Amino acid sequence: MVSLTQKADLAEFVERQRKRGATLGFVPTMGALHQGHLSLVERSAQECDCTVVSIFVNPTQFNQGEDLRLYPRPLQADMELLRSTPCDALFLPEVAEIYPGGAVVQQQWDFAGLDKGLEGQFRPGHFDGVAQVVKILLDCVQPDVLYLGQKDYQQYAVVRKMVQLEQLPVDVRVCPIIREPDGLAMSSRNVRLGALERLQAVELSRTLFALADQLRQSQGADLVEQGQLARAWLQASPGIQLEYLEIVDAQTLAPVRQWDGSGTLLLCVAAWLGGVRLIDNVLLGPGS
Repeated sequence: MVSLTQKADLAEFVERQRKRGATLGFVPTMGALHQGHLSLVERSAQECDCTVVSIFVNPTQFNQGEDLRLYPRPLQADMELLRSTPCDALFLPEVAEIYPGGAVVQQQWDFAGLDKGLEGQFRPGHFDGVAQVVKILLDCVQPDVLYLGQKDYQQYAVVRKMVQLEQLPVDVRVCPIIREPDGLAMSSRNVRLGALERLQAVELSRTLFALADQLRQSQGADLVEQGQLARAWLQASPGIQLEYLEIVDAQTLAPVRQWDGSGTLLLCVAAWLGGVRLIDNVLLGPGS
C-alpha cells in the first residue's frame, strides 16, 4: 500500500494503473475505520484490479464545529488496518489540498428532493458539502466504481444523483451495513458511546428489525400508524433522544403510506445518546 498526500502524486499513481489496463475501485472515508469500511475495500478488491481509499475529514459537511472537533482521527490505527486489506493506495490530503481556496461549499446541485428530508431536515447544507467533496475526490481518483455504505443511505442516494447530473463515468455501488453481534450498526461514532449508552444504542436496530417484521406480516396496513408505534417505542426507551424514524421509498426517499410488498422501503432512524448522534436503516423489499 502506498500513501499519497498530494493530488499530483495521486494522478501519477492513477495514470500508471490506467497504462496497465487496470480497473479502479474507490472507497472514500473520513477515517476511524471499522469492519464496515474494510468490507467496502474487500468488495472493491474482488471487483476491481486496483483499490484506492481516501481518509479525509471533510469540514464542509459538519453542521456543528464541536462535532467536527470531536470526530475521531486514529490515523496510525487506520493505516495499520488498511495494510491488512487489499488496499493499493491511500490518499491522505490536507484540507488545503482539497480546498485551496478555503473550505466552503462552492457548488450546489438540484438533488430532486433527495437531500431535503431525513438527515437534510436536521443537517441543512450537509449534502452540499458531501456532494462537493465526493466530486473533488472523484476528479482526483477517476475510478471506474465508487463504493459507499448502506448505513449512510441518503448520502449514497445524493451522491448517485450528483454523478448522474455531472455525467461522470463511474458506477456507484452501495454495500450492506456491517453490524456488531448484537445488531448495532458499526459506526466511527460508536467509540464515543459510554458503556450504558452502548447498551441503550442497540434499541435502534432492534426497533427497525421489529418494524420490518411487522410490515412483512401486515402488507397493505397504514405505514403511518406503524411508524408512529415504532417512534413511540423509541421515545420511551431510556437514554434515547429520537430525532426521526421514517418509512420512505428507497428510490425517492419520499414518505410512503401504503405498501403492497412490490416496491422497496427504507426504514430509517436517527437519535442522540448522550452527546453522540447515531443513524441506522433497514431496506425492506420483495424477498427481503
